[in-house]
Formats: sequence, C-alpha cells, structure tokens
Amino acid sequence: MKRSIFISLFVVTHVLFIFFQIHKHNRVIKLSYQKQKLENEKKMLAQKKEELSQQWCNLIKHSTIKEFAKENLKMGKVKLNQVKKLTIDG
Repeated sequence: MKRSIFISLFVVTHVLFIFFQIHKHNRVIKLSYQKQKLENEKKMLAQKKEELSQQWCNLIKHSTIKEFAKENLKMGKVKLNQVKKLTIDG
C-alpha cells in the first residue's frame, strides 16, 4: 500500500514539475516577444526624435525664418518713409 502511494505521489509530482516547466517556458517566450516589440518601438521613437530634432534645428535658422516671413507673411524691409513717430498725449 505504501509503495503504490509513493509511486502515485512521485508520478503526480513529476507531472506537476513538467507542467510548471512548460508554463515557465511559455512565459519566457511571451516576455521575450514583448521585449523585442518594445525594443523595436524604442528604436522607432529614437529615430523619430532625431528627425524632429533636425526639423526643429532647420526651423530655428535665421534664413528659414526670413524666407517664411517673406513668402507666407508677405513681409519685407521697412523703409524710412513708412516709419511714423508716435506722440504721447498726457
């Protein structure tokens, strides 16, 4: 009787160990996939950051601002006869 209990307990224990080993392996695969996905997203975001940084540097250039003001805002140099003096009435 004791021997059959021992054998059945031994088998059940090994089945549980096998189950836990498979479960652990599945978790490792799942976490590995998530890690790979997040690393790819991190690379994409770093590339996007670099592109935006370059775009920002181009936008703050004096020549780019001057060109935008001339073309889009129709701005030009101010002539002396266009300047008016304001008086303070007080």
